[in-house]
Parts: sequence; C-alpha cells; structure tokens
Amino acid sequence: MEHKSFSLKIWFGVLVVVSIALAASYPHDGRLLRDLSTPHSGEREVLPPDALFVLDYTRQNRVKSVTLSKRLAGNRFLAQPITESIYPTVVNDRGEIYLSFVSEPLPSGCASLKTSKGVRIAACR
Repeated sequence: MEHKSFSLKIWFGVLVVVSIALAASYPHDGRLLRDLSTPHSGEREVLPPDALFVLDYTRQNRVKSVTLSKRLAGNRFLAQPITESIYPTVVNDRGEIYLSFVSEPLPSGCASLKTSKGVRIAACR
C-alpha cells in the first residue's frame, strides 16, 4: 500500500511539472522559455529609460567602472537598476565615468560626454 502512495505522488509531481511548462509556454508558442535563456532579453521592458541610457553607453564604450554622484546614489529607484544592469562594470569612487543628474553641478576636472532626459555621463581626470 505504501508503494502505491509513493508512485501516486511521483505521477502527480510529473503532472504538475508538465502542466506548468505547458501553461508557461502555451500563449506565446514557447517564447517565454526561449526568452528566459536569451541574454539581455527583457531589459528594454523592465529598466527605466535613464538606466537604459547608462547601460547602452557602458556597453558601447566597454566601461569597466563608474562613479555615482551622491544624489544619484541616494535615489534607490534609479541607482539600483543602473548598478544591476551595468554588471560586470563596477561602481567605485574613482570610476572611468561619472554619473549624475543633469541638474547637479559637475565636480572640477569633469567634462560632460552625453546627457539624457535626467542623467549626465561625464569624464573626469
């Protein structure tokens, strides 16, 4: 009797796994499973525009490190997506580029490279 119970649990588990896999891929012809295994998929849909601006710049210019202004670093709704999306680029105190809000003054020795609606990318010596 115990063997039947174990066998029934195994079959139920298999049925649940197959059902979830079919449900996840059904409405989009399997696109969900393909998208989950594709690099960079979903970035455009989930990241804020300012984070995408920084991400595109760091990828195009192969930036290895960035510095965030204190005000930008204090905005967790923008600093966190930027930090996560640009990985493996690191955030440190002496980065190759300096990121700040456009409304902030640049530190001395920095020159603006590119701006988006709210964010500025600058090069500092």
